[in-house]
Amino acid sequence: MSAVQLDSVREWMSNWRFEPNVTAFSSWQWPVIAVVVYFTIIYALQRFMSTRKPLDIPEFLFFHNFSLCIASLFLGSWLTYALVSAYRVGLTPHELLCARDMYENGHLQMIYYINMFFKVWEFLDTFLLALRKKPIAFLHAYHHGATLFLTWNQLIEHSSPQWVPIVINLWVHVLMYYYYAMSALRIRIWWKKYLTTLQIVQFIIDVSAVGYAYTSFISSGFDSNVCYGTTRGALVGLGILTSYLLLFIRFYVQTYKKPRKPVRATVSTEDQTETKKAQ
Repeated sequence: MSAVQLDSVREWMSNWRFEPNVTAFSSWQWPVIAVVVYFTIIYALQRFMSTRKPLDIPEFLFFHNFSLCIASLFLGSWLTYALVSAYRVGLTPHELLCARDMYENGHLQMIYYINMFFKVWEFLDTFLLALRKKPIAFLHAYHHGATLFLTWNQLIEHSSPQWVPIVINLWVHVLMYYYYAMSALRIRIWWKKYLTTLQIVQFIIDVSAVGYAYTSFISSGFDSNVCYGTTRGALVGLGILTSYLLLFIRFYVQTYKKPRKPVRATVSTEDQTETKKAQ
């Protein structure tokens, strides 16, 4: 690609904007229908597989998880570059969380928009569990469905700090999907426990960042010039992110802190861990 063509692409991305009820998949019907279809497919697959043997598809599992690992790496790198560029302009830490430019930036909006579709791609995680007749934990299904709604909501509500949960989540997903890709090849990864800890730290940072932004918004008399966004967006973001934090802490305690009952020798530790896949 020539320098002129590259400049044209950059200009196009800078000028791109997500417009509610105008941009494709921006209306409220989109996440509602997608989540309903998600849970319907889960139910249908579990019923379909109830009288069948679980699928043994390690190659496809590896391909799916490794593809999401690489895709998350690409989008995470792109978002990190865009954030570093915004920081170099001279934005203060407060402005990075609250400035209108952190939402109205075309590059950032495009990344947020693409990230929303990643959440649909990740629905396949659950479908593969169902096809393999693995238990589907409430945390797993709730997290996948709620995150699609959250990413859509934060775009619609002009949330300036939404980059915080998105960028951290993308980098966590690089590690998480790498872990599951290796597990599909039966390669043991020793740092699974620390991955769950990292996920908990992720949500602590997310809640803190969104909480700070919303507090700034309230203390200013709900002035969007002080912190860009809406009350509805802040409450939805805080509510869902806080629920993730509490559920992941509960998952960690149940998985790593409570004494386990002896398990029959015929059930491998890897199989137990995989059934508790949280994301």
